[in-house]
Amino acid sequence: MGKNSRYDEREVFSGQILLFKRKFNGKENPFWQAKIKVPSSKGHMTISTRSKYPDEAERIAIQHFRKAEARTQSGYPLKQVTFERAAKEYGDWKGQQYMTGRCSKEILDYHKVILRKSLVPFFLGKYLHKITSYDIEEYQGQRQNFGTKKGKRASPATLNRDNAVIRAVFKYAKQKKYISDIPIIDNISAFAQRPSFTTKEAEIFKEKLVEWVGHTHEFDGPHVMDYRKLFRLYCLVIYFSGIRPGKEMASLRWEDLEFVNNEELGYVLLAVKTAKKKNGVFAPRKVVALPELWVSFQEFEGTHLRKEEGYIFAHPLSTQLNRSYVGEPIMSFKTQWKNFINWAGLEYEKKFPRRRRTLYSLRHLYFEQRLINSDAGLHDLAKNCGTSPEVIQRWYNEVDSVQFAARLSRITTN
Repeated sequence: MGKNSRYDEREVFSGQILLFKRKFNGKENPFWQAKIKVPSSKGHMTISTRSKYPDEAERIAIQHFRKAEARTQSGYPLKQVTFERAAKEYGDWKGQQYMTGRCSKEILDYHKVILRKSLVPFFLGKYLHKITSYDIEEYQGQRQNFGTKKGKRASPATLNRDNAVIRAVFKYAKQKKYISDIPIIDNISAFAQRPSFTTKEAEIFKEKLVEWVGHTHEFDGPHVMDYRKLFRLYCLVIYFSGIRPGKEMASLRWEDLEFVNNEELGYVLLAVKTAKKKNGVFAPRKVVALPELWVSFQEFEGTHLRKEEGYIFAHPLSTQLNRSYVGEPIMSFKTQWKNFINWAGLEYEKKFPRRRRTLYSLRHLYFEQRLINSDAGLHDLAKNCGTSPEVIQRWYNEVDSVQFAARLSRITTN
């Protein structure tokens, strides 16, 4: 026998599963391994059953077979590979390219730095086949706010270099048959505007949110309604305040919510924590939201979805996830957004049909509408939303001088 060999093999489950034990350098592994093939996919996967007993190992292997079959019939690959694993393998392969003179030292170093410092931390724990164009757009949004150098935002050129590395990892993974398709990864123009909504579309969007909450099936569990109610509130908070989706929204707590009302004005005051900085510190920020948002918060008064000392967007008791998630902040509504925006028929802009709307589109819409319908200046908005005036200028696609006509034509006298 060689250094690593199989013995005591047996086929089970109509030949779809091969159970075997291994010897390595003559030493026996007591646990049964399983080589699994499924009818709906080419190739095979090998797992350890972690069992010493053949009957138990067979049951465990059959369970893995059924999960693998369901996965492949849904269009997912047989082998689930995480981004970090593919990135590590790609980095090793790139190193071999350098050793054989097919890659420069500068390119190798750049790819490894971007993978280690930016891409792997962002996509940590995500399976390759589940990473979509939405996820990559969110990565780009994060990088635009936090560059590799302290206090400096990543430029479009930097983001496009990142895109080249992402494509390279996915191309390598496809060649290794870890994935069957590569998500669309669009480069960014230095003056590219983000997808948003027209004023009319924004009104339709809010109407569709109400319909979405009630658009459940009679066989849906209570968790469906709970998550949809939270999703509607999530969208409205971004729409009326401009808070970033993701970590900022997840940081909101009921105890930090306040309605400020005096003789001159009324507004909703929210306390958020900014996205995590490189030094590991979360910076608090007060956000002033439009008063219309208060009604949406009041709808949760006295319900099981509101815990006064808990997170506003927390996994409810009805969740189908592990019970340990109950009360923990919901870090992402991306899946529900994709389902909703497609159902609502608002996934793409009409003016630019290739630009797909994301949750960030609601933040851009907030900026646009505040510039059109209020006297707030760029610096005011930037301070309220934790960004810079320069970034805001690149975001709005609906604003032009005619829409500022009322303010531009206003005459003031001393």
